[in-house]
Amino acid sequence: MRDVDPRVGEHLLDVLREAGIAAYLEPAADVGPYTRTVFLPSPPADRLFVDRARLREGRWLVDRHADEHAPAGGPPAERRATRADLDEDAEWARIVAAYEAEHGRTVVEDAAPAPVAAPAGDDEEDLLPEEHYEPPPAPPVPLPSPSTLYAVLLAAAGVALVGAPGFLGLTTDTGLVLGVAALVGSAALFLSRMRDRSTDVGDDGAVV
Repeated sequence: MRDVDPRVGEHLLDVLREAGIAAYLEPAADVGPYTRTVFLPSPPADRLFVDRARLREGRWLVDRHADEHAPAGGPPAERRATRADLDEDAEWARIVAAYEAEHGRTVVEDAAPAPVAAPAGDDEEDLLPEEHYEPPPAPPVPLPSPSTLYAVLLAAAGVALVGAPGFLGLTTDTGLVLGVAALVGSAALFLSRMRDRSTDVGDDGAVV
């Protein structure tokens, strides 16, 4: 039939019941056309339904008693209109002017920036510049021993005799025999050098 204020809905049901008119109340709600979401109106309202056969009489009773028992302050529509017409800027200006006329203008000074505190856990030693580590100079490269030089020269000569005996004016068989002998002698020198190192007293280093 119509939407009424929830605060007078029960009173209207009593009036209609005394008149012998069947009626009931439901909370008013709107349904979205696409999402079918239910929205409650603002301000809230109750929807009053009456017997269709006595609709005209029920509407007359509701219009009469709803206006008589309406809450103070006027209808919600009028209150919303009054609130919309209120100029908030003008009201604030009026309040500020009245306060300054009574207490004087308040001057707000810019606050000095707070000193930046050092991060927690930092002491004077941490703030000092870091010292750069300078590694000690590298030791000089040791010179090979004479026996090592002899072994290397014999190995090179053996490879040359086996690979190119004609370059030295030798036959293939002679170059092969001499080359193999040179390689065997070179290997023997290397082995003897390793054996000498392994028998040294107090040498715990690795043999290179």
